[in-house]
Amino acid sequence: MMLGITVLLAICAACTAQVPIPQRPPGFAYAGGMASAPVQLEAFLDLMCPDSKAAYPVMKQVATAYGSSTLRFTAHMFPLPYHRTAFISAQGTFVAAEAGSDLVWKWLDTIFEQQEEYKIPKTNDMSDTQIIKKLAMVAESMGISSKNFTMQVNNDEDMVYENARVAWKYGCIRGVAGTPWFLLNGVPVNASPNWTVAQWKQIIDSLLKQQGVFVKETMEGSSNCPLLQKECNYLPGKYECCTKGEACIPNVGCRC
Repeated sequence: MMLGITVLLAICAACTAQVPIPQRPPGFAYAGGMASAPVQLEAFLDLMCPDSKAAYPVMKQVATAYGSSTLRFTAHMFPLPYHRTAFISAQGTFVAAEAGSDLVWKWLDTIFEQQEEYKIPKTNDMSDTQIIKKLAMVAESMGISSKNFTMQVNNDEDMVYENARVAWKYGCIRGVAGTPWFLLNGVPVNASPNWTVAQWKQIIDSLLKQQGVFVKETMEGSSNCPLLQKECNYLPGKYECCTKGEACIPNVGCRC
């Protein structure tokens, strides 16, 4: 794994000076998430990554819980080079996007659900042509022409290919080195792919409170901190005791 990350970082470093300006802001916003939302949650995902598969449904649940005007969840494609079918399946996301924004999420749902069908050892004896044909059948089931899907994925001069490449390079310049990779209001969050909605709410609610956004309180237990100190739950499972004059900063802890 460490070797894979080292290789990925080396490739990223070689590409950072060659990133073209995207035609539109990168990523796919879920359920009409608004650019003006006070919380911007981004996840860089690889459709062949088991951890991305685990985190993905929770991200959608978090977005639904807060609503599009409070939190925008944006999914970015970041196909890892050591997952053979990751780039092809990422291209499929952009084909789906051209057919309709709702189909993006249907594509992600389906490919994550069928993930094992596109990984080693299932694909050991399959050619790229056979893999693309299999993915094209998935596209066809969604109402996307399998012929058009195949033509777009096979054409390295098509915008689908270009968009998938730019998405990966964009992840590199954002410092992404694995998947899933989370950014909260543009800052990396050391979140586990197994975080629950409640764990995400802990850090997001803190952000909203700082911005003066009303957050419904949940029942809290007794404080772990001494008298006159305030418990700061800056990440799920992590807390510090803030003294007078210190603020509780999500993802950081107590700071003056």
